Amino acid sequence: MYDQHDVETLERQFNAAMEEADTGSSLDAVRRIYDEIDRGGAGLEALLHPDFQIRMETVFIDGKTYKGLRGFKNWRGDMEELFESDSFKPEGLRAAADGRWVVLGRLQITQKESGDDLDVPLAHVLEQRDRKVASFTAYSEISAALESVGLPV
Repeated sequence: MYDQHDVETLERQFNAAMEEADTGSSLDAVRRIYDEIDRGGAGLEALLHPDFQIRMETVFIDGKTYKGLRGFKNWRGDMEELFESDSFKPEGLRAAADGRWVVLGRLQITQKESGDDLDVPLAHVLEQRDRKVASFTAYSEISAALESVGLPV
């Protein structure tokens, strides 16, 4: 899935993007959102917009889109098929002019087949609507996430 060269390239992109990232109170608010997503509990419905969708632009589930609360559950199921465990840890935030956010973080996974633990950089582009999360797109390529919202790489 990931080879050492890929991870090194992604690390360089991640570190460059983090130089301009907000790591203060805005990031704390985003971390609370991700904590609720990790729990997948009853609070999730209040957090997600009715038109919520997840798009995957990653090496592990590329090009797939999941819609609504059911889509969220299907996405979690697909992730559980691939990984023994997975957790995204937000570390920085970049704001785009159009109100979208790029969340820079680390995806910590344990692969099912090999049992290998990996800690790889990943970016999510979040869009809010009506004070709820309307969409997020996960990117393996940090530069692609930044470019998608018009931020410099």
